[in-house]
Amino acid sequence: MLKEVKIGKKFIGPSQSVKFVAELGVNHLGCFDRAIKMIDSAIKSGSDFLKFQTYKSEKRYDLKTNPKAELFIKNLSKWEFPRDKEKELWDYARSKGAEVFTSAFDLESLEFAEKMNSIAYKIAAFEINNHELIKEICKTKKPIIISRGMCTLEELDETINIFEKFSCPYIILHTISSYPLNKIDSNLSMIHTLRSRYDCPIGHSDHTAGTDIPPLAVAAGADIIEKHFTVNSKLRDSDNFFSVNEDEVREIKFKIDLVRKYMGSPFITKIPTEDFMWDFRREKKN
Repeated sequence: MLKEVKIGKKFIGPSQSVKFVAELGVNHLGCFDRAIKMIDSAIKSGSDFLKFQTYKSEKRYDLKTNPKAELFIKNLSKWEFPRDKEKELWDYARSKGAEVFTSAFDLESLEFAEKMNSIAYKIAAFEINNHELIKEICKTKKPIIISRGMCTLEELDETINIFEKFSCPYIILHTISSYPLNKIDSNLSMIHTLRSRYDCPIGHSDHTAGTDIPPLAVAAGADIIEKHFTVNSKLRDSDNFFSVNEDEVREIKFKIDLVRKYMGSPFITKIPTEDFMWDFRREKKN
């Protein structure tokens, strides 16, 4: 039987309701008031978890190996809050009853996230080979969610071995690292591969626009869904233009509940709705 993972007060696994993570990320674009509105809206949407990004922009990407790093660091520096304002966001979200965790992208940010008592940690697909950071996250003994975008199975196996060495509960998210992602490139069959290979809950981090893909991911076996969240999809910077809003989260959660009901039981047997037609079966003759 697949393991369940508890994050905060909620369990994630095949026998549990599908959980939804609102990835707030940097869609606030450095506007504190917008960040507050995002927290309020994500909570009203019924999101199970809110996820922040905790980073120091100058440490976010490797300037030596990544030719795109300088431009991205420049943008992230404009959207980065001072630690005291970040703390205000954590405190505000918790005061509203939200369950909050983060992606910590460097050791200094991890230390800060621990002070904020992050209930779990997300490891972005870009960091799957950052074993120094991963090991430090594992030392917290908090549940870990990792996206497998762009990685090989060998790389993922190596990282999973680190989790297990530290006895950390973990969840793997199927994702395709493209922003935005065309729906045709979702490759949801990879969820089957992950479920057959790993003894842990499997989810999906979806970067397509709209609400179509998450219910299909659940039909494929996802136990948790993550989507980038916004209060203004007309904003063109960061991920706002393909992120979901409050109403779309409600739509996703409604569709997901229907999918789980439609999927029904995996056990091959007669079900009650077949009772009337049962009399039409021919008896087996010896």
